[in-house]
Amino acid sequence: MKSIDTIKNNFEKRGFSFSYHKEVKEAIEFILQLIPEKSTVGFGGSVTVTESGLLSAMQQKDYQLIHRALISDLPVDVIFKKIYESDWFISSANALTENGEIINIDGRGNRVSAILDGPKNVVIFCGQNKIVENIEKGIERTRNIASPKNCVRLKKKTPCAITGKCMNCNSTETICRATVILHHPTSGTNVYVVVAGADLGY
Repeated sequence: MKSIDTIKNNFEKRGFSFSYHKEVKEAIEFILQLIPEKSTVGFGGSVTVTESGLLSAMQQKDYQLIHRALISDLPVDVIFKKIYESDWFISSANALTENGEIINIDGRGNRVSAILDGPKNVVIFCGQNKIVENIEKGIERTRNIASPKNCVRLKKKTPCAITGKCMNCNSTETICRATVILHHPTSGTNVYVVVAGADLGY
């Protein structure tokens, strides 16, 4: 893997903000300092956000959090609309390339659409295990590591949930419906890539 300094430089040349933190708790503290309290904060589905402790840490602060796990009295479509209208959006990514690109493969598309054209401030929080050499390796990682594990987690009836690897299926339950590669932040959006020196999520 290229040095973190080189990777940081590659992301910043593309217009992203990039920070690396050796400890997960340091990365979380950085995000808490970055996002002003009283902000509305929407979330994309992310194992990283929950297992790292970020969501729990934000619940202890004065934020208005819009996360499907925290809201039970609203229809999903209403929750997604509120997320798009938030001040900030927090998600992870399926892969980050050493060249400074962000790769996501989605089923419904609410996560990638919020990153592309939702809140004006976006935080992409990842463990260093998400960093890959290039776009090809990123898509390979997503299809053969992230997607099979997510299909198991979501109880999807797909071939990869059984085999543990992508079978290029046409299953009605596939979560690989849209591949989005962010080469630069979309116009008018501030994207903060925050990487922790640990393995987080899928």
